Amino acid sequence: MEEIKYIEKGKSPDCLFLIHGFCSGPEDWSAQIDFYSKFFTVIAPTLRGHDGENINNRPMSIEQLSNDCVKILKKKKFKKIIISGHSMGTRIAIDMANKVSNVSGIILVDGSRFSNYETYFSELSNFENSLNKYNYKSILTTMFSSMFFSSQHNHHKERIVERAINVPHNYSIALRRNTIWYDSHCIENNLKNLNLPILLLHSTRLDKDKGRAPIKVLEEVPYINFVRSLTNNLTIKIFEETGHYITIEEPETVNNLILEWLEGLKIDLG
Repeated sequence: MEEIKYIEKGKSPDCLFLIHGFCSGPEDWSAQIDFYSKFFTVIAPTLRGHDGENINNRPMSIEQLSNDCVKILKKKKFKKIIISGHSMGTRIAIDMANKVSNVSGIILVDGSRFSNYETYFSELSNFENSLNKYNYKSILTTMFSSMFFSSQHNHHKERIVERAINVPHNYSIALRRNTIWYDSHCIENNLKNLNLPILLLHSTRLDKDKGRAPIKVLEEVPYINFVRSLTNNLTIKIFEETGHYITIEEPETVNNLILEWLEGLKIDLG
C-alpha cells in the first residue's frame, strides 16, 4: 500500500515535484500541474496527515514528510528533478534537496522561518500559550484568513480555511511544533549545504503574531535576507500586494517566472 497519495501528470524523464504547505493540498498547484506537465512529469503529493490519514502512524515532522516524498522519487528514477515548495513546503524542498542527488534546482514560494536557535523556546512557548488561550479551530481560521488581502479571492479563502480546519488537529499541532523545532535546529545548515540554483518567489512577510502581511518591492523581509545570506545562486521575484497563495492568485505570472528561470538553467524543456 502506498503511504502517500500523489497526483502525477506528464511523461517526461525529468520531474517537477510540487509540495504544498501546512494544512493545504496539491490542488494549490493546479495551474502549475496543468502548465508544466507539457515539459515535465509533474508530481504533487498530499502530505502525510493532510488527507486525514497517517499510515503506520509515523511522526508528523518535516523530516518524515521529506522522507515520504523522497521515497516517491526513488521509485521513479528521473534524470533531473526540480523541487518546489510553498510555505511550509519550502522546508521540505530544502530537506529533500539534501537527500536526492539529481536535483537541478529548487523553488521556494513564500516561505518563512518561525525561530532560530536562540528564539526556539520562546516561540514554542508562544505557540503552546496560544493553544491554552484560544480554540485551535479559531487559531487556524484566523491564520488562513489572513493569507488573502483582496475580497476578489474570498471564494478561495473560504475553501482554504475550511480545508485547514478539517486536517485532524492532533496531526497539524504536532507538525506545527516540529516546524518550529526544524526552523531553529535544521534549516540553516540544510540550506547552507546546498549548492543549487534557487528561485525565490515571495509575496508576504510574517507579522508579530505570525500572521501574513503584504510586502513592498523595497521592503526588508527577514526570510529573503535569511536565504540570501546562505546561497550564492539566488533569483528573487517579489509579488506586491498579493496574498500568500500566489500559485492561485497569480498563476500565469508564477508559471512564466518559473519557465524563465528554468530556461536560464539550460533545462531541456523539449
